[in-house]
Amino acid sequence: MSMDQQNMAATRAPVTLVPVTKANWQHVIALRVADAQAENLASNLYSLAEAYVEPACRPRAIVAGQTVMGFVMYEYLAWCDTYNIPRYMIDHRWQGRGYGRAGLSALIAEVEAADPAAALTISLLPTNDGARRLYAGLGFIETGDVHHGEIIMRRVPATPR
Repeated sequence: MSMDQQNMAATRAPVTLVPVTKANWQHVIALRVADAQAENLASNLYSLAEAYVEPACRPRAIVAGQTVMGFVMYEYLAWCDTYNIPRYMIDHRWQGRGYGRAGLSALIAEVEAADPAAALTISLLPTNDGARRLYAGLGFIETGDVHHGEIIMRRVPATPR
């Protein structure tokens, strides 16, 4: 399939999350953010290595049709009874087209299906206004906490514990 055909198929397909497997891991590690964003994000290869040694980590490819366009990893933190999203990225070729919102919405749906009363946290650099708008638009609220220089945002479920 040519890149143009792949682009057209992806734009018509719903965005889903799929586990990272032997069949798609190379697509996941080939994803890249824009150069200006790269210093703010661990590589997907590092994240997959982390998931290998940290059983609580759940890596997912963000897919539309047959196209892997992003990566997310989340984990359950028992000590605070919260799901945390330490990695979230959309490849630079797909940014600005609504896939960031669709991928994060799919993650929220996956977590809520497994644990309807779960809270979610995600962090961002103070200068990342695009991420702040995206997360706030999906119900994340700044907590006032800062961890390693990143602002923590939290999404509380409709029916908390």
